[in-house]
Amino acid sequence: MHNAGMIPTSFEAEQRAASEGALLQTRGDLGALAVTGKDRLGWLNGLVTCEVGKLTPGGGAYGLAVGKTGKIMSELWFLAAEDRVLMGLPKDRIAVVREHFDRHLIMEDAEMSEPLDQAFVLAHGPRAAEIVATARELGADAAMIDWTGRRDAAVILAPEGQLDAVLARAAERGGVVASDEAWEAIRIAWGVPRAGVDFDDQTLPQEASLEKVAVCFNKGCYLGQETVFMLEKRGHAKKKLMRLFVEGDEPVPAGAELAQAEDGAVGSVTSAAPALDGVGWNALGFVKYKHAVVYKALTAAGRAARVMGSAGELRKAG
Repeated sequence: MHNAGMIPTSFEAEQRAASEGALLQTRGDLGALAVTGKDRLGWLNGLVTCEVGKLTPGGGAYGLAVGKTGKIMSELWFLAAEDRVLMGLPKDRIAVVREHFDRHLIMEDAEMSEPLDQAFVLAHGPRAAEIVATARELGADAAMIDWTGRRDAAVILAPEGQLDAVLARAAERGGVVASDEAWEAIRIAWGVPRAGVDFDDQTLPQEASLEKVAVCFNKGCYLGQETVFMLEKRGHAKKKLMRLFVEGDEPVPAGAELAQAEDGAVGSVTSAAPALDGVGWNALGFVKYKHAVVYKALTAAGRAARVMGSAGELRKAG
C-alpha cells in the first residue's frame, strides 16, 4: 500500500506507457459471445446504442444494451470478423443480455453462441494500433475501439492459450501491463466510468456520461432509443457523473457526500484515487444537473473540492 496522496513510483512506468507506448489491461471479468448469420449486423444494430450495422471485418465499436426505459443493461464491445461478430461484455451480464437479445430474435438469420473461452486485453496509448496488428498476427481478434473518448484505445480478444504470447509481443512494442491500483488511478483521472462502481442498471447513458462514446444519435431505431434520444434532444439528466478534484491527502471514500454551500447535498462520490501528480485526489461522482458545471466549488466529505468536467469528456492532448 502507498501513503495517502502519494503515487508509487511504479505508476510512473504505467503513465509513461499510456502517453508514449501502450498501457495494457487484462480483463478477466469480461467474456464474449459470437454472433453469426447473414442478418447479424442489422439485428444487433436494432438492439444497441452504437452503430454496428456498418461494421466491416477488422472494425469495432463500443456501445450499450439498454432496456425499454433507456437504463443501461450492459456495456458492450464489438469486434467484426469475416463471418461473425464478437460481442464482449462483463461475464456477470452475459446471461441477462443473451436472454434479452434472444427475445428479440424473430425472423432474422442470426445466432449467438455459448460464451467463448478467450481472454480480453485492452490497450491504451499511441502504440495501441501496433499492438492490434501484432495480436492479429498471433490469431487474435483485435480492433481500435474508442471506448474511453481518448481516441487511442484497442480491444484484443486472444485465443485460448495465446494470452501470454500476445502480452509478450505487446511488451516488445512498448506495452506495459497495468496493476489494478494503477489503472484505477489512471481511469479516474481520465474520467472513464467503471460498470458496477460508477454506474449500474438503474443509470441512463447520459447520467453515466457515456453518451459521447457509446451512443450514436444518427442511426436507426433500437430498443430503448426513444428515452435516450428524447433526453438528449429535449431535456437533460437530473444528475451527471462528473470528474472531481478533492484537496487533501486522506482517502476519499466511495459514497462521500458532495455538497454546496447554499444548497446542501448535491451528489455523492462513486470512486476516487490519488491524483497522478501526487497532490490531492481525483474522483468521479454524481452531481445534480444544476451543479454539474466546470470549476464549480463543492465539498467532498467536508473537504474542498471542485468539478473538473464531465466524465468521458477528457480528450487526449495533441
